[in-house]
Amino acid sequence: MPETVERKPFKSIHINIDKGICLLNGEALSMVSRCCLEFNNGKWSLLITRDELYSQEVSEKN
Repeated sequence: MPETVERKPFKSIHINIDKGICLLNGEALSMVSRCCLEFNNGKWSLLITRDELYSQEVSEKN
């Protein structure tokens, strides 16, 4: 089954490299590996790629 991209409103982005701040619509972004900002036909769009980490919990053997 094909997946669809979840679309959310894009209101603002604030990036301050010196302070380590990245806000999207006023909320902090985390675990983002890629941002693609585009302006096409008078409209802005932003695509972000988030990282998800999966790991196996290792139990200690007695």
